Amino acid sequence: MRVAFHTLGCKVNHYETEAIKEAFVSRGAEIKDENEAADVYVINTCTVTNIADRKSRQFIRRAKKANPEAIIVVTGCYAQVAVDEVAGMPEVDLVIGNGHKSEICGLVMEKLAARESKRAAAPTEKLAAGENTRAAAPEEKPIAGDTPKAEAADIIVTPRDGLTLYEDMGMIRSGSDDMSRAYIKIQDGCDRFCSYCLIPYARGPVRSRPSGEIIEEVRNLVETGFSEVILTGINTALYGTEPGAECTLSELLTMLDELEISGNMDFRIRLSSLEPTVVDKDNVEEIVRHRRLCHHLHLSAQSGSNNVLRSMNRHYTRDEYIEIVKMLRGFDPLFGITTDIIVGFPGETEDDFEDSLDIVRQAEFGRTHVFRYSPRKGTAGAAMKDAVPEKVKKDRADALESLGEETAQRFIEANIGIAQTVLIEESREGYATGYTGNYIKVYIEDTGNMIAAGALYDVTLTGLFRDGALAVLNIND
Repeated sequence: MRVAFHTLGCKVNHYETEAIKEAFVSRGAEIKDENEAADVYVINTCTVTNIADRKSRQFIRRAKKANPEAIIVVTGCYAQVAVDEVAGMPEVDLVIGNGHKSEICGLVMEKLAARESKRAAAPTEKLAAGENTRAAAPEEKPIAGDTPKAEAADIIVTPRDGLTLYEDMGMIRSGSDDMSRAYIKIQDGCDRFCSYCLIPYARGPVRSRPSGEIIEEVRNLVETGFSEVILTGINTALYGTEPGAECTLSELLTMLDELEISGNMDFRIRLSSLEPTVVDKDNVEEIVRHRRLCHHLHLSAQSGSNNVLRSMNRHYTRDEYIEIVKMLRGFDPLFGITTDIIVGFPGETEDDFEDSLDIVRQAEFGRTHVFRYSPRKGTAGAAMKDAVPEKVKKDRADALESLGEETAQRFIEANIGIAQTVLIEESREGYATGYTGNYIKVYIEDTGNMIAAGALYDVTLTGLFRDGALAVLNIND
């Protein structure tokens, strides 16, 4: 059995795809590239934007065209919130919602077995009916293995309110393709309901993974050779906040600080993001003091305007956000902070946009990811008036991206001459590249390919270079 995967969207989706992939491998499946012919295609979808939905549909059609006999499995957030739309596509055989991804391998095996049984029974049925199976008329010739779309897709989707338990998908042992950093899912669901976002509807209520499973998976991955573990979730800051939760995020980080690995192997921890809708200055101050935690946080501002933040249903003000930034920079003046900002939200005025520009200047973000607002059906934002013209959105996005590049360069310049620890990801074209703990991309001359990928090195940054900084190995390396 040949199985191919296509994954859209967030790191959680990619983590879950790895879990599904490992389940198939354990059953003897051969994993194929998404562009190769396969017997099964699993499409793990995203629904953050209309574009993501469209990309999912395009790949579904492409996969079925590549092999009309293939079983097409559609899972993920688009499958969860648009069940009828996905199931109505003639190419789709299985629609599996969030909360059932661990069942995909078993369901596919059942589907394949049923199909084989049907094929085996077909000649007998034809003979019993008095048909000559050896002399089928041309117009009766089976198409693509006699498995055209003839039945409705099987659907296994639990409504949002029924997603009450954290889905155990087992322990991921592959981590990632480059053997440098590994992602570990620690949490699922969101209860913030920002007015532009469908994800709380797609992912359900907050569910946290048991700490023992997380600790054991970290241990396995570090012993395998990973030097950095990224804790990720749909809203990572919500870990341990649901009623009856075992421990908080800070307590989990303490356990990881205390984790001893055989052979005294060390590693570092990175958080995928923290939401200022969940944490405040005091929460963040408690979190960042953990010794293995990288001095970098992704804090999604989304806007610098209090008016827009209220419309977005973001439960903080610009001043509260700046307080978090000041606390982080007080803890470490070179603390890396990255962010997301949406431009063109309904009702955003020029003054509101100036507030977004101002928060980028004040925070001196290491990276600013800029998105133009697009309405999502089913969200509160889709019904809001005072839409911002597309031309205005583009102009604002261009201006914000330009400012973001300036602040990113200033942040790198502030690190010149400073010693940092870098996790090397690859070496090519004469340079070994990787990221510092505070998330600056570093280039180290390595014409002889002597620097090992996946290892941590102490370096000193020496100057701006390409999209990051040049660095030299410290003498003790």
